[in-house]
Amino acid sequence: MPTPRDTGQSLHFLLAGVLIGMLGGILMALFTMLATATYLQMGFFTPLYAIAAPLIGQQSLMSSLQQGSFYLAPGPALLGLVVHLLWAALWGVIFVLLARRLHLTGGVAIISGVGAPNLLHLLGSFSFTIANALFYGLPLGLWPVVQPELFTAHPAQQAV
Repeated sequence: MPTPRDTGQSLHFLLAGVLIGMLGGILMALFTMLATATYLQMGFFTPLYAIAAPLIGQQSLMSSLQQGSFYLAPGPALLGLVVHLLWAALWGVIFVLLARRLHLTGGVAIISGVGAPNLLHLLGSFSFTIANALFYGLPLGLWPVVQPELFTAHPAQQAV
């Protein structure tokens, strides 16, 4: 009886999803941090403190909002960054698994990548929507366009 054989492609595919998700997360974080420091007139690291606040409390978040543009508390900022990147990696893996299962390529993949994070716009402002759609979703959606063979081929081959 033939059994599916995985030649390590699935692991590489999932790791690539992690990396693409983290790349999108980094771009999103940079945009959001620049937006909060400039036209939203909050602290530069405020988004990282907001991510870390449910785990460590709101002290660093409140201090950032009160003390100005470049208040830095390294521990909470690093924790917020790590949590953000872990979530980005998870969503990257979920996206690539869905994109591969649904055989998304071309424009459909781009629209799916840009559109998927927009579900979160209910929670935030216009800046949050732009950060999610363009700076996080676009790298995810472009990957199936750049490498369509990864999303149209079957992941496991039959052994003989």
